[in-house]
Amino acid sequence: MFGGQEDGNVGRGATVTGRMWTHCLGMTAAIAGIILGTLLPFLPGRYDSLAVPVSGMAQIFGTVGLLLVPVGALWVASGYWSRLAGKQYGIAITALIASSFVWLIVSLSALMSSLLLGLGVIGLWIYVVARVLPRLKLLKSATTQPTSAVAFYLLFVPVAVVLLQLAVVGSAVEFSRNRAITNSAELIREIEEYRNANGHYPKSLLAEHQDYQPSVIGINQYYYEPSGDAYNLFFEQPTFLLANPGTREFVVYNKRDQQTMIAHDSDILRWTPEQLQQRRGWYAVHDTSRPHWKYFWLD
Repeated sequence: MFGGQEDGNVGRGATVTGRMWTHCLGMTAAIAGIILGTLLPFLPGRYDSLAVPVSGMAQIFGTVGLLLVPVGALWVASGYWSRLAGKQYGIAITALIASSFVWLIVSLSALMSSLLLGLGVIGLWIYVVARVLPRLKLLKSATTQPTSAVAFYLLFVPVAVVLLQLAVVGSAVEFSRNRAITNSAELIREIEEYRNANGHYPKSLLAEHQDYQPSVIGINQYYYEPSGDAYNLFFEQPTFLLANPGTREFVVYNKRDQQTMIAHDSDILRWTPEQLQQRRGWYAVHDTSRPHWKYFWLD
């Protein structure tokens, strides 16, 4: 008899341990997925128009998602504190409301970039809420209900995401910027060969197809414009929203180091070159690690 009871306890212990490992792997997968979405536009590869919106959603979650941490902590505590044990239903409803608010903010960022992406994200959350609500009602009468694994997700995932974003995204931005600069070498060489052959730089490189690619998932193409007796070659670099909220970055090459970046095309038509220099559209400019390249921050 005692042997059977012992075997039963061992079996239950193994089941609990297995569930713990399953949820640990689940949290790890959730964190990894969000970080991958964050890094997507900074990775090597062909341009994907959804990469920047997806990264923006993941980055915003890294900030707004911290609102879930206190709720998750309270929910976890309810499993160990008898005074909170009977309030798990109320805590769970609070968690659902907080999660809906976070998802709404993330959805709004998606809507600003892509209507279909935003509607898809909102539709996904409606589906999740419809599945979750019936399960939450089971907590109404529970007094000794074990803490739901969802509480641990709310507690640990947002914290891990924001710490990892702060640790790795800055380096990812620099990597992608330098990669796009390096991959422009062939284009710059052929522009200079054109000048040597024709005595002047090309007036435009506007064409149906862009044959010179940055080969960074979040960078669409290189842009070219003549500038005096030289030219500007530039691209738009995806940014780290947590470090530079609302900022757009443009990385510009000019072999005479006369780079500039205009905020509005109407400014070019209305102002003189001297006025353009005085009423610059950028609020900060930085040197890169490569000669003749600078990057401008515009809001």
